Amino acid sequence: MTLTVPSTTPATALTGHDPLRKSPLDAALRRLDETALLLGLDDGLRAMLATPRRSLTVSVPVRRADGRTDVVQGFRVQHSTVLGPARGGTRFAPSADLREVTALAMVTTWKHALAGVPYGGARGGVRVDPASLEARELERVTRRYVNEIMTITGSDGEVPAPDPDSDERLAAWMADSHSVQHSVQPAFPAPGEAVATAFGVAAAVLRASGTRRGRTVAVHGSGETARLTASHLAREGCRVVAASGGEAFDVLVLAAPVTVDQVRRVRAPLVAEAVDGPLSPEADLVLAEAGTVVLPDVLTGAGGVLASRPDLAGRCFDTVAATAAERGITLRQAAWAVAVGRVAQAHGARF
Repeated sequence: MTLTVPSTTPATALTGHDPLRKSPLDAALRRLDETALLLGLDDGLRAMLATPRRSLTVSVPVRRADGRTDVVQGFRVQHSTVLGPARGGTRFAPSADLREVTALAMVTTWKHALAGVPYGGARGGVRVDPASLEARELERVTRRYVNEIMTITGSDGEVPAPDPDSDERLAAWMADSHSVQHSVQPAFPAPGEAVATAFGVAAAVLRASGTRRGRTVAVHGSGETARLTASHLAREGCRVVAASGGEAFDVLVLAAPVTVDQVRRVRAPLVAEAVDGPLSPEADLVLAEAGTVVLPDVLTGAGGVLASRPDLAGRCFDTVAATAAERGITLRQAAWAVAVGRVAQAHGARF
């Protein structure tokens, strides 16, 4: 049963934005505010960029093997379609909520804009721990979720798919369920997306760090993206080790969130975000004060989008690096400035 439909209110008002709270959406809105100020965007355009085009909350009943029926919540947010159809994965996790999904959809818009591909940003979430479900139960949840969100997917070519670190069975179930009513085939993300994400992270690390052979790279976190990033960097001649607090590394790859206290113990000149939002704005400040260069998720994610075109991925990094140098800002600020600027320009041309 559908509970909520389209979003017509800026995310600041929709979610009760409080800049002192530490959540993915608060961080995304804070960074958007900073970028809007940097670019000189007016309040109306800033509000438009902060407002999801569509937000949907659905109830997803799941019949358990023992006969019980549980109900979990599912979410789908299409943040922007000004550059093209919305694309983005779906996160299955007990912590999934509308605020988090809204933030992820917004950041996906910036990744696509930075990569220069004709897509907008969307993301989904299902509030359930896949490990707590039997295979048949997980399949039922997945298929029912896809059916419930079809009110906002499919018409513009969007095909729901799981996030990179998800079980690839989810991708098959989602695509199959969607194809029952729509002939559109999955475009992004797709099975093997973790490979593309890992490529984007590794490409950015190698571009930023220069000499490869012998560099020590520590990976914090687990999952397919962490494993594949480590494997890719090892093939390029880097010495990959597990992250541990207080030790010195040439590069630290974050494939899981870290706290501000953990960041204070980082001893690496280069930090790369391999997943969405592992660093809070407060953690960013700590690293900036320490002189640590951060490769933001928007930049590494854009490289992942361009995994089939290494030349374009390199050009994307160079554009951000040049913008950072020209304006005297960080790579994160530059990546957001380039991406948000492109979406803002498209809004101006359309409206």
